[in-house]
Amino acid sequence: MNLQTINQRVKIATFTVAAVTAALTTGLLVSAHASTQGTAGSQGLTESNSIVSRFKLADNHTLPVQRATGERREFTIEVHKIQAEIAPGVKVEQWAFGLPGQQPTVPGPALVVQQGDHVVIHFKNTHDQPHTLHLHGIDRLSQEMDGLTEVLPGQETTYEFVATEAGTFGYHCHFQTYLHADMGMYGAIVVEPRNPKEKLWTDEHAMILDEWDSRQNPTAPVHKSEPNYFLVNGKSFPLIPDITIPDGQTDLIRIANFGEEVHSLHMHGNSFLILDKDGFSLPEPVQQDTLLIGPGERVDVLVKGRDGDFPFHDHIVKDVTNNGIYPGGIHVMIKGGPALSAAGTPLQNVGEHAHSHGAAAETAKAPTEKYADDSPAHNHIYDHLPQGSPIKVVNIVNFGFDQKELHVKAGTKVAWVNRDAVGHSVTAGLPGGDPKARAFDSSNEAKGTPTMIAQGEAWTYTFTKKGTFEYYCLPHTNMVAKIIVE
Repeated sequence: MNLQTINQRVKIATFTVAAVTAALTTGLLVSAHASTQGTAGSQGLTESNSIVSRFKLADNHTLPVQRATGERREFTIEVHKIQAEIAPGVKVEQWAFGLPGQQPTVPGPALVVQQGDHVVIHFKNTHDQPHTLHLHGIDRLSQEMDGLTEVLPGQETTYEFVATEAGTFGYHCHFQTYLHADMGMYGAIVVEPRNPKEKLWTDEHAMILDEWDSRQNPTAPVHKSEPNYFLVNGKSFPLIPDITIPDGQTDLIRIANFGEEVHSLHMHGNSFLILDKDGFSLPEPVQQDTLLIGPGERVDVLVKGRDGDFPFHDHIVKDVTNNGIYPGGIHVMIKGGPALSAAGTPLQNVGEHAHSHGAAAETAKAPTEKYADDSPAHNHIYDHLPQGSPIKVVNIVNFGFDQKELHVKAGTKVAWVNRDAVGHSVTAGLPGGDPKARAFDSSNEAKGTPTMIAQGEAWTYTFTKKGTFEYYCLPHTNMVAKIIVE
């Protein structure tokens, strides 16, 4: 990749989104000049076209490792069964790649080399299933290095190749790929250009996309995957770390889709410049704010930091949920400099607005008397409250809990009273967590018969154990609060 040339083209890139979409769809990424010759394909390109000419003249045969012009880079990869948390409270079994003596992870460790290097990967199958390593996107390697021959448990083999092209590539298991990829057996290979004349970015970031079925059983005779979690670097929002790009700084994001579904990444308040696709430089960089990326594809984009924090998320809306609960899934925050108002002045963080309809936590010894002046509907609320022992009251009003943090003693009963016109729930944990792991849940989702607290109704729960209990509303996940039991 000629970085100086690319930098010049960055300044003059004026492709339209329509032209780019057609180019990405067909895979025939031609220059603006070539597009004037006619329809893309056999009707519009000739032998004299520089791109076609280079493609036809290029040597695509196996490049013997003896002809490597760089250094010898060696890695050892193992496979281990681990337990990992992919969403709040959701732990799953994974088959993870790792380096000896280091914690295995999903995705596996990034293998970073330079263009021209002789890369040697010693693969030790330390798992109880046959596996392989397919070097995804690496060209000019030998057929025997393509990773289609299984390595049995306890055995090992060596893969080697010359890193001919700079860009983002990958490795993954290619034995029973449908199951093994679903269990997390993938990682990135990054080939850096050797002696670049000019570096276009300051820092690099990675976004490796995947989907996960938290109910899948790897021992089942037939594997049927119905993903209910959608991951970036092995985690689902809100567990995905933010990407920080300071205001005015230009960084590279390497995006790879090692899942089984198409994703459509949209960047709020900003755009990005596509430099490379599948390890090959585009003839002209392309500026977009939405990227459609299919399984196996890798795309490198430049992002320039700006004021404020903005989401970069999947616009296939089911993929921004955790087990059907929004928000979740493929949702990354791009954090820049201090936010500005629409007038261009510094934006002050005013924090959360307090709800004005609820009083402080109070003991309701005689609810119907205390709210004697309320409407009949509000009197009806207290028909549902247990009589006798004192209780603490949390009002649900204006799509919020009026007590963001309520301190009680062990043994206290708390009543949530719905003063809104629509139904709500009181659900322990964080949005998207495992229903079976919840300490309490008014919706009974784990039992398969979810219900709401309707307008004019209340729901109670007695806290018998000390601790901090976060909770939210199942259909309105912006509603969050906590109970601290002392």
